[in-house]
Formats: sequence, C-alpha cells, structure tokens
Amino acid sequence: MHSSESEEHKKIKTLICNRLREWTGATLQEYPSSGHELDVLAMTPDGVSIYVEIIWSESLQNFYRDMSMIQSSDANIKMVIASPRILANEKFQREFQKVAISQRKLGFAMHGELIDGNRVIGNDSYLENEFKAAVLELITHIQKYGKVVGKQVESKLPEPKSVDRVEEHLLSNLFTVTKFPSAIFSSPTDIRWVRDVFAKLGSDVADHPFLLKNKRIYTFDNLGDASSVFAPIINRNYILEERTSDWLHDDVKKNDLIYLFNLALEKYCKKRGMYYDWDHGRFVCLLKDGKDSVFKWRAGSKNIERKVARRVCGKDGLLLFCIHYASSLNFMLIDNTIFLKIEPTKTFTSDGFNPIRIEKLASLMSRYLSKEYNSAYLSSVRFWAKYLSRLDVKISIPAGNQLIEINAVPIGSRMPVGIANEKVT
Repeated sequence: MHSSESEEHKKIKTLICNRLREWTGATLQEYPSSGHELDVLAMTPDGVSIYVEIIWSESLQNFYRDMSMIQSSDANIKMVIASPRILANEKFQREFQKVAISQRKLGFAMHGELIDGNRVIGNDSYLENEFKAAVLELITHIQKYGKVVGKQVESKLPEPKSVDRVEEHLLSNLFTVTKFPSAIFSSPTDIRWVRDVFAKLGSDVADHPFLLKNKRIYTFDNLGDASSVFAPIINRNYILEERTSDWLHDDVKKNDLIYLFNLALEKYCKKRGMYYDWDHGRFVCLLKDGKDSVFKWRAGSKNIERKVARRVCGKDGLLLFCIHYASSLNFMLIDNTIFLKIEPTKTFTSDGFNPIRIEKLASLMSRYLSKEYNSAYLSSVRFWAKYLSRLDVKISIPAGNQLIEINAVPIGSRMPVGIANEKVT
C-alpha cells in the first residue's frame, strides 16, 4: 500500500477488489513492482490477469511513476482510475493516451480512457453497469485474441520490428521569428512599479511593452522622440540605445528580451479578443457578443469555418456549457534563435467566461481531448498559426513602434526512417 494513499484511494481499491472477485471469481494478489505494490491485481480462474491502478495525487512525479508501473506490468488487462483533478489536466490526459496506445500495440488490453474515481465511489449504477461492462469486454478480448500471461506461462516480449526506410517529414509546434525590433531603448525613471506607470500614463501604455529594472525603464519605443508615450516619466538626457542582437548573446538580458516579446504577444492576443487565463498560462478565445465566434478562410475552392468559441445547448435550448479554443503561446530561445511556441488545447466555461465546476470539467476533458492524437494536434497547431496571422504568410505583432514577425509555417525536419504506407487524415 502506498503510504500516502487518501481515503478515496483506499475506498476505490476496496470496491474494485470486491467487485472483481464477485464478477469474475478472480483471486487477488499482492504484487510488488519496482519497490511499489500495485493497487489491484487479480487473476481469473482461466489465467487472465487484471491490473487496476488508482491515481489520486496530482503530483507529476507520482503520475509518471504510475505510468511507468503500468508499462512495466505484464498483466493482460490494464485500467486506470483517476481523481477529477487528474482528469481535468490535459497534460496528464495526453501522457495517458500515449501510454494506452503503446500498450495496445504491444498486445495488452488497456482501457483507452482515464476512469472518473468519483463515479466509482458515488455511483453504484455506473460501477455495476458501465465499469463492469468495460472489464468483461476486455476479458473477452484477451480470451479471443490475446495471450494469457499466468503464473505457469512465461511472458514473451514481441520481436522488435525493423524500421521502414522511408523519408519522414516531421513538423513541430515551433515557428521561427524572422524579424524583430533592432533596438532597445532605456532611461532612468523614478517609478518602480508597473501599476504606477499605468497610473501616470493611462491605459494606452498597455500597447507599448516595457520593463522596469535597475531603476530604468526599457522599451522598444524610441525614448528620444518627444512624442514618446513614456516622455513624462523618463530623463531624456540619459537615454541609452542598445542593439537587440547584443541582448540575445547576454545570459541575463536575453531573458529580459523574451519577457518584452511575450508582453507584446499578450497585448496582440487581447486585441484579437482573447482572454489570458493566468491560472493555466494560456490564451482563450471568447464568445463574440454572447454568440459563437467563427473564424473563416478559403482553402482552394472550399470555404472553411471553425468556431473558436461556441455554446452547447440542450434539447430545451438552454445553455449547458461553452467550448473555447485555447493555447499556451510564448516566445523561447534555442541556440540564440527566437521561436514562437504554440501548444493548443480546449477549455470549458459555464457561461462563456466563468470556469466550469471541476466535477463536470473532468468528463468534458475526457470526452473532447482524449481522442486528439498527433494528426489532430498538428492540425490545431497549424490552425492557430492561421488564426494569429489572419491567414497571412507571417504573424505580425506590434512591439511599440516596431514589429515582431514570425513565419506562419512550423519548422520541421526530415528523417530517413518512418512508417511505410502511413495514412494521415
């Protein structure tokens, strides 16, 4: 037993053990693995082994440890029960899907979705119907197609397949910055807090990224210009102009440069009608005047549209929830080259703005995100490039009175090996 098991964890373990014994006649085992005891491991009378792992802690280290235990287990059937907060975390969802797919390819019968632990505890009907049906279906699959791994049968790893000698073009979620402000200006200032800059200069200063540091203000704006928005708070006799390229090669200043770039990106996205979710570090597309927000473009002879924020209503016409396109967007440095990184996802609200309650969010995340494999994820990455660029070949982001320009095509690389006859929709 894990020393840190919660009461919910213990209750689920007891429930599953009793039900597996009742449904299948399975015997239960203590099953140590790499120094840890697996949550539930049962063996049916005909030798089919069933492993159920329960993940309740939100610790990333704990989650990866449990995924490792799942992959190292030789049980025929594998299922994972998780807390609502685990279910609501898209990173955990995606990592689980990778493990589930790899386990199926190795011949294990693994349930393809994380199971909601709260439903297991609080809904006996769910346990006796949906959960039981899933267990019996996996057992039937192993009995028909799988190799039973029992005590008297040695587990045999599949023979490794040779790689296919075909050229593979791999695309990333990184976009190259092709142009950026050539200079950074700074001047001494008596102001020390960002809020005081806004108090002195008004809300319009939000369009001009700036950094307060070392009793100076840094910006892409030419502070020597008398019309500069920062003129009232600087000393024009001590203006310093530095080359941006020099900042790129300075271990400290390059981080400040990326900070200014990300500020410019934040202002740009807000002007596009997006909301910044500070809790999750992502930009969220909002409804337009309380209605679905639609982005349209033309591909060849086809008119295409995508609802970046939409309402979902019940049969009675009442609003159930809203689905929003969202993405973590940030600039980053790799070997002194600047890239824009796009990590798309979806999020949900109860009314177009207020987050949906955690219990409902878990099931929505599982329903809408668990099936988004590599091709769907890449499609979302490329869509966001279209959306940010307004269908141009480049994304142009104002940085004061200068511009940051990003190639709207993701960087990629070619590999001499791949998957022959692979079809990507």
